[in-house]
Amino acid sequence: MMSPAAANALMEWQPVSSRIMTARFNSKGMKMTIIQCYAPTNDSDEETKETFYDALQTVVDELPQRDIKLLMGDMNANIEKDNTGKKLIMGTQALGDINENGELFTDFCAFNDLIIGGSTFQHKDIHKVTCISPHGKTRNQIDYITITRKCRHSLQDTVFYKRGTDVASDHHLVMGVIKIKLRALRDAADRSQARFNIQRLKETDFRDTFTVSLKNRFEALCMVTEEMPLDEHWNCLRDTWKDFCQDVLGKKHL
Repeated sequence: MMSPAAANALMEWQPVSSRIMTARFNSKGMKMTIIQCYAPTNDSDEETKETFYDALQTVVDELPQRDIKLLMGDMNANIEKDNTGKKLIMGTQALGDINENGELFTDFCAFNDLIIGGSTFQHKDIHKVTCISPHGKTRNQIDYITITRKCRHSLQDTVFYKRGTDVASDHHLVMGVIKIKLRALRDAADRSQARFNIQRLKETDFRDTFTVSLKNRFEALCMVTEEMPLDEHWNCLRDTWKDFCQDVLGKKHL
């Protein structure tokens, strides 16, 4: 689900597996790739964890080197406030004690030069909780947003206060505040995307003329397409609508 600006900037997306998917966006300066993932739980066997991180590393390795990388999702990993030896990729604002998945996650971030947003921004501990156990007593921070370290200033905050949202999950929503200027994707001829200039329809006189002219054109079309197969009929309707809007409204470049 994307805003119109993000949809215009979307270059490609790839469902890698049931645990990993990627989406690449056109942005000013550098392209940006978002990797959304769901890591195995801490109780999973070593083979499952190794398979997941091998697949995730393959995805990162295949990305263009200059891309801004934004890795986020349910990592099922607890990290800790002690960032000794890992100051480049994490701060001291994490919640809880590190577990085995936390070691795997921080090692992965260190190897790929990703900074862990949930450990660098100061919030109350209650606002760092992203998951509550079924019995309601254990509170964990296991969902994260990470970003390429050289672009760390683009990630301006990681907010965990979206608690209580009814999404049929024991997880809270995590929101990252990211400052990146998206650009509409250009086609092979380097033409920017354009839309019909519907602003002209705000003019009452023009709107009335537009409506009457369009009605007349479709009435004439119906006489021609009555015996056509459904697919051809639809194509004629679509092409007539597009040609009419192009002639009357013109296009406004984004």
